[in-house]
Parts: sequence; C-alpha cells; structure tokens
Amino acid sequence: MKSLRIAWQLLWANRWLWLLLVLWPWGMAAILLVGGLHPAPEDVEAALEQQSIYGLALVAFAGGALLGNEQRSRRIVLVLSRAVSRRQYLGALWLAAFLPLVLYVLDLALTGPLLGPPPFVLWQTLGALLLLSLTTASLAVMASLTLPGVIAGVVSLVVLSVPLLLPPGWQIAQTRLLQILLSGPATEHVRLVFGAGCLETLVLSGAIFEAAVRIFERRDLRLKSE
Repeated sequence: MKSLRIAWQLLWANRWLWLLLVLWPWGMAAILLVGGLHPAPEDVEAALEQQSIYGLALVAFAGGALLGNEQRSRRIVLVLSRAVSRRQYLGALWLAAFLPLVLYVLDLALTGPLLGPPPFVLWQTLGALLLLSLTTASLAVMASLTLPGVIAGVVSLVVLSVPLLLPPGWQIAQTRLLQILLSGPATEHVRLVFGAGCLETLVLSGAIFEAAVRIFERRDLRLKSE
C-alpha cells in the first residue's frame, strides 16, 4: 500500500502530462477517421504498431527518469525517512512507470474497434504490449540506478529487443510477443504463445526487479544538484 500511495503521488505531480499522453490514442483514432469511417486495413495495422511502440517507449522513458528526478528534488530522502523501505520505494517507481500504460492499453481497447481491425489483431497486440511492458518497467527501473534517465530508457528498450536476435530454436516467448507487435498476430498456438509469455514475463520481470532491489539496497544515495 505504501508503494501504491507513493506511485499515486508521483503520477499526480505530473497529471497533466500523463493525461495528454494517455489521450493520444483518441487523437490518432480521430486522425484516421477524418478520411472516412473505414480506414484502410494497412493504415490501421500501421497505427496499432506505432502506438504499441510508443507505449513501450512511454514505460521505458518514464521508468528511466523517475529516480533521477527524485534525486534532483531530494524528495527521495524525505520519503525514505518515513518508514518506507527501499524495496517499497523502488516498487513505487515501478508502479508509476507501469500504471499509465494500463490506462493507455484501455484507451486502445476502446478506440481500436472504431477503426475496424480484426478482433484477433487488436487483442493480440494489446496483450503482447501489456506483457512486454511489465519487463520494460523492471528494466527501466534497474537501468536508472546507474544511468541518466534518457539513456536508461534507451538501454531498457535495447535489452528488451535482444530476444529478436535469437536464432530459430533458441527463441523464447518474449521473442514471439515482440514479433506480434512488430510483424502481426500469431496464427498458430496462440494460447500457448500467451500462456508461456505470461509465465515467462512474470518470472523475468520479477527477477529483474529483485536484482534492482538488491543493488538499490546496497548503494549510497547520490543526490544530484539542481
């Protein structure tokens, strides 16, 4: 509960920025519908791919910047002095990076049917985006422990993309989820893809976050000057 309260305070402090970002899918839907009530299927698929990548970037750069902002404002010292453990604090940063993505996915779920994509395309895209964002948030928070915000965001996206480089036979569920976002929906063994993807994502995201906590608990706080 402490993590959730801190995350809410972080999000509330930047509420207008988050509101504009979360409303982006409605703007894109309006743009596509200006030319007619039935956009071309290729335009819809391109828009979904673009907005999925945008969603991952939103999580990566938000998660990468939060710790640095807290250090510059020195708010981190105040929070940690109030019987908040470093694990709880890092959990709050993770939630603050991930929760806007949940609203973003909900917006895509509401605006997507207006554009008329096949249901399996929309729901596979949103499912893959949601699962990959769990890993992205953990990667971004971990990278922010040692790297500046923008660089931490870039590094987390690069590391997230590494499974795409695995050769056939060595690919993991994360590989297939990334392929769904970038190349289109799975046509075979869909339940297996998402079942394995869900399990693998929870384990991978949890392991990365646990590693980040162990590092954070052993580090001195570096407060950045204004």
